[in-house]
Amino acid sequence: MYSPAMSKHAKIILGILVVAALFVWGVVSQKNVSDMSVIQIGLMAPLSGNVAFLGEGIRDAAIMAERELNARPESKYAYEVIVEDDAFDVKKTASAVQKLVSIDRVSALISLASAAGNVVNPVAERNHIVHFGIASDPNVANGDYNFVHWTPPAEEAKVFVSELKRRGYKKVAILGANIQGVAAVAEAVIQETNGTDVSVVNNQVFDFGTKDFRTMIVKAETTRPDIYLLLAFSPELEIMTGQIRDLGVKASVTSIESFEQSDRPQMYEGLWYVNAADSTNEFNEAYKSLYGRVPSLGAGNAYDIVHLIATAAEKVSGNPTPDKIAEKLYEIRGERGALGELSVGPEGLVRSKAVVREIRDGKPVTIGK
Repeated sequence: MYSPAMSKHAKIILGILVVAALFVWGVVSQKNVSDMSVIQIGLMAPLSGNVAFLGEGIRDAAIMAERELNARPESKYAYEVIVEDDAFDVKKTASAVQKLVSIDRVSALISLASAAGNVVNPVAERNHIVHFGIASDPNVANGDYNFVHWTPPAEEAKVFVSELKRRGYKKVAILGANIQGVAAVAEAVIQETNGTDVSVVNNQVFDFGTKDFRTMIVKAETTRPDIYLLLAFSPELEIMTGQIRDLGVKASVTSIESFEQSDRPQMYEGLWYVNAADSTNEFNEAYKSLYGRVPSLGAGNAYDIVHLIATAAEKVSGNPTPDKIAEKLYEIRGERGALGELSVGPEGLVRSKAVVREIRDGKPVTIGK
């Protein structure tokens, strides 16, 4: 009990003892942290190029999860996210994954987009390393060590066709990039229209780097579509949109995900589209509080993936090898995350619900589910 009659000399001695005790406690605590096994997670994302804003959001969300995990007293391990810039280029993805596997010797990998995910998939499988793709193509999850955390194309297509019917659209023209994820979405839309009064009257693909879409647009116009479904990335997305307008096309324009992959969303002001699942208000507010901006597309997925890997690792008995982490991932059910309740299915997919959005004042706003 504190005594007001304590002498000045006694107070000085007590102060020295307190400082010394705090110093010793700090050394011991730091030693305990440094002695903990570190689980390293390699993240490949575009931090340069036209979609760098997506990569930055994913990186920041993963680091946010890392900080939370390392601050938890109950964590058995320390976690470290190692980030590599793949510039949305599969050749750079291939180099990045080899560096992360061979040099950094990570226990897990995260990739963005189906093209990158399909590059990483065989590397992860061959080296027995857990890999999560933020990707539309379900083939990215093939194998025992590969997983996908993204809203499935079939779910997005279901919501998309339902919205087309609700708005009275009958004929759709698809213009899509020549990559696996876009192909999966386009095929899902075509299948979803079967047996309905909505039909895909034109479906064309283009390669990255295309700058002139006029011939494709004119060809699509011969089928008299009510609406164009644009499945593209920057800068092709903006170029295509500009040329559709320059040609005086009367049909409306929409997308699945693409409007949020543009660094100029104001071009799509007032337009509706379908997007992957909304992240929770709790995650959005925490992210905004930490970084001063709203999370970009895929950020919530990256955050969830780091936590899912950690959840599995913490449940392992003994050394948390990638083999054991993969086994525990398949057992996860009802885990709370940035995208709501998460469960890992037997095929390695973490499913979530699609939403209908609209660009308002240059920002995405959810208007239906």
